Amino acid sequence: MASPSIPNPYAEAHASPSGPGDARPTAYQMIKDNDLLGKMTDKTFLVTGGTDGLGLETVRTLAKTGARVFFTARSGEKAKKIVDLLAVEGKTDGDLKNARIEWVQIDNMSLKSVKAGAEDFLRRSDKLNVLVANAGALPNFRAGCPKMASRHSSRPLAHFYLFQLLRPLLLKSSTRSFNSRVVTVASTAHAFSTVQLGNYGQESKVKSGYDKLCELDVDFNPIIAYGQSKTANIWMANEIERRYGAEGLHGLSIHPGGIVTAGYANMDPIVQPIFEPLFSTEAFQKVFKSLPQGAATQVLAAVGKDYEGKGGFYMEDCGVSRPIPDDEMVGTYGYRSWAFNPDGEKRLWADSLKMAGLDADE
Repeated sequence: MASPSIPNPYAEAHASPSGPGDARPTAYQMIKDNDLLGKMTDKTFLVTGGTDGLGLETVRTLAKTGARVFFTARSGEKAKKIVDLLAVEGKTDGDLKNARIEWVQIDNMSLKSVKAGAEDFLRRSDKLNVLVANAGALPNFRAGCPKMASRHSSRPLAHFYLFQLLRPLLLKSSTRSFNSRVVTVASTAHAFSTVQLGNYGQESKVKSGYDKLCELDVDFNPIIAYGQSKTANIWMANEIERRYGAEGLHGLSIHPGGIVTAGYANMDPIVQPIFEPLFSTEAFQKVFKSLPQGAATQVLAAVGKDYEGKGGFYMEDCGVSRPIPDDEMVGTYGYRSWAFNPDGEKRLWADSLKMAGLDADE
């Protein structure tokens, strides 16, 4: 799909970054600039992976709109601490004073858990306006999980499955003034690989050919696995837009920017020698963002007024991204040609339905 011409008032702020906490906007600024503080009391959001990092910052910010905000968590104990933490913050932060924050237990490594969590959410809420598929992981995909994932991250499939279970409610909740949205959190790391259709777990050895960073002489390449999982997130949003955009349900994918989160501790040892020197360079240090800055693009995609009724595009730095050559060195911005592949997106959708044990949809 062609990227829409939507003005980005934050482009100049991103032109010359100087590191976390610089002049680049925050998630809170997205809410404030769109005049949404306390204005969305009739809306309901669900954010996956809301106990730390970008997810927690997204939950905290969206709650300031007055909406009812659910987040998913693997650990009930940790989730309860987050609810208590935000309640304490509400005592001194007026924008959080009347926050309505709840949690749902979901472990994205288990489709059974995803189903149970979706059923719990549906029992507790008769509305869902925005799903933010935020939960993610860095290149460490050797843990056992559903078949697609024996050597691949299960999270794209978990989010796909969660979407399918919640799709009827998303469609039902869409209104003329605010169409429902699904925001998938991808990454510039999609540049590492397109989706390996029919070879999702690298049952056959793959060779990226796109970037020297991706070339590892190993049977299973975690960089390619991570790259294809992020491309899959983009494809999911694109296909949602294609299938349901006309019905008032839109899909948007985003790159939050470089943020050092707890997930980095799980980086596969094979790739640490490759990425650690890269991340330590001055250029990368300057483009890294704080968590409030990193959450800005996904919050904007979730509620930004300029994006009402639109979807099927990839965002970064609080605006619609631009294409970059496939042979350009992996950097910190732009999307590769394979981020938009209608035939591949349809194939992945069909395969995902089978892997999730769901019937083919229309």
